[in-house]
Amino acid sequence: MEKRKTEVVGKFATPIWTGMVEGFEELNGELIKHINEIKEHNPQGTKKSNNLGWHSPDLDLKNTTVKNFFSKISPMIKEVSEDMCWNLSGFQVKVTSCWSIINQKFASNAGHIHANSLISSAYYIDVGKDCGKIIFDDPRPGATIKKASYASVGNWNQGNVTVEPQTGLLVMFPSYLVHHVQPNMSEKERVILSFNLDVVVAK
Repeated sequence: MEKRKTEVVGKFATPIWTGMVEGFEELNGELIKHINEIKEHNPQGTKKSNNLGWHSPDLDLKNTTVKNFFSKISPMIKEVSEDMCWNLSGFQVKVTSCWSIINQKFASNAGHIHANSLISSAYYIDVGKDCGKIIFDDPRPGATIKKASYASVGNWNQGNVTVEPQTGLLVMFPSYLVHHVQPNMSEKERVILSFNLDVVVAK
């Protein structure tokens, strides 16, 4: 094999973390019960990026069910912190907000970012086939101006990234990433929990 005449290095990388939450079956049962109780008392929800779907108000982070969820995923959040090389001397990683979204058939979410946060997420509590993939737009505006015809998709030419929802899957990503959710084309409701992370002064 002929020796390369150039060295290629990866810069401007954008991480997306995915992983299955251990014990998600029991955890999801508790979360759905809690979310349905909130929806029963607030059927209108709030309007954010949701089209047709229900968006909860911010959840109480002191609620036992919510606290149990974050306890379960704390090792995964720790990995994000380590990968990002955050200096936590005198600081701590904090969940700043948490909410739920329920998309019935044809419901979707318009493209948006999560301002004033570092990391955002989507945790899939109950999803089915064709319930709506999450799509992340290429955060490099200049890279979308002109593209060649590709023989295959590789590290240097990949544009938008699509993640297939799966019950029990946690997806975390930089809050600056524009993301949107395709319409739910199934008869099954698409139930997720989302949250934002920030680094704040330790108390």
